[in-house]
Amino acid sequence: MKQELPLGQAHRLLSPRPVALLTVRYKGQVNVMTIAWTCPISLTPPLVMMAIHPSRYTHDMLKRSEECVLNIPGRPLLEQVVKCGSVSGAEGDKVQIAGLRLESARRVEAPWIDQCLAHIECHVVDMWMPGDHALFVAEVVGAWAEGDAFDGVWLAPADNEELQPLYHLGGDRFCLIGAKLRYPEESPEG
Repeated sequence: MKQELPLGQAHRLLSPRPVALLTVRYKGQVNVMTIAWTCPISLTPPLVMMAIHPSRYTHDMLKRSEECVLNIPGRPLLEQVVKCGSVSGAEGDKVQIAGLRLESARRVEAPWIDQCLAHIECHVVDMWMPGDHALFVAEVVGAWAEGDAFDGVWLAPADNEELQPLYHLGGDRFCLIGAKLRYPEESPEG
């Protein structure tokens, strides 16, 4: 039997979603935050949307710098993902607190997180507040991924969790991709 959910939990029915570590740089200061409310919204031009609450330290930095990197972490960074989602950058250097290594990005000032599987560099093109979160629309100006982890799609090798992106289920729960399905199912002959 299906049960009605509180409206505040409805968004979790759209999970899991890939989690990212969003890096921004403003006036020489770098901050990183954990974000799961992201999605592609256009192929031409390539656009992504990110929902960030205005109370978050990253919100104002992104609004002012107008560029960022979505860094896609794998299983080995679970502890850092949780840490970056539970500490404010206003309270200290989250990069140092989480033990992350930064690397220069290729097309934006915000840095990459070296340990991540992939990086999406973005320039903000619009922002508005339809509800309690600001929606940042950003054009993708560059994207890179580990070849052993991504080949047009996430490969998600079952025998190597280090090459699988983390997915956010909600709250403090995360998962990795389970069984890969293909439609139509392939015959045993290939």
